[in-house]
Amino acid sequence: MTNTDAFERMERDGWQDPGIAQGYAEGFDLATRQAADVLAKTVAPEPGYSALDLCTGHGVVAAELLKRGAVVTALDFSPAMLDLAQRTAPGATFVEGDVMAMTFPDQSFDAVSIGFGVPHFPDPEKGLREVARVLKPGGRLAFSIWRGKGSNGAFGWLFEAVGRLGDPAVTLPNGPDAHMFADKEIAEPLLTACGFTGITMLELPSRVFVSSPEKLFDAFDKGAVRAASLLGGQPEDRRSAIRAELSRRVQDDGTPENGGHLVPTPSVIVSAVRA
Repeated sequence: MTNTDAFERMERDGWQDPGIAQGYAEGFDLATRQAADVLAKTVAPEPGYSALDLCTGHGVVAAELLKRGAVVTALDFSPAMLDLAQRTAPGATFVEGDVMAMTFPDQSFDAVSIGFGVPHFPDPEKGLREVARVLKPGGRLAFSIWRGKGSNGAFGWLFEAVGRLGDPAVTLPNGPDAHMFADKEIAEPLLTACGFTGITMLELPSRVFVSSPEKLFDAFDKGAVRAASLLGGQPEDRRSAIRAELSRRVQDDGTPENGGHLVPTPSVIVSAVRA
């Protein structure tokens, strides 16, 4: 198995940074809220459910769960993110912890939601087995994943621009593919092996808002740990070229809105039932 220690350090160090946490909350807010609404509807269809929101981030999924009457526990490994989440979802119980080794007893929750957090698991199978452990039989899991390379939207544009204009010597530490669970042929067998059934995939046409075309580069550079690491290592002339390309794509393919642009940022909602 590939050693992911460097990847784990990058993730933990990056998300501990209050600037990155705030950058993510601001830069990706609209898209994360769109996904949060669907996640909450999927896992907590009626009041009283005990719901665990993993990788709670700035708390948008936890807030939607609370609106639906769920009893919410929200976990994240980043104190900076938990500070933001406490303001967004003050009715939840917050826990600083590690998804890979949770301290909750077996079968503690009726539902688990994960808003764009699975790509941050250093070992996705181990993490999903932990999720299955803390879910009651028949409990629902739902998580969101960004569409990545080859997609028509922010992440696809980023990968295309970096691949064409970036320095090929700038690479990321070994870690799981951030977008692999958007592929049903990967997600379904892995979830089945981890104890889930009834697996479904829902395409979500989520979007982010940028106040100017150049701000899409900033959203990645200041609010996404992997992208920030990849962009931060680029020579300045290559950073400028990538910024210009992303700006062009926003102008060509974004939708003008309130003095800025709405940018397609497609995602997938994956849901399953604990067997």
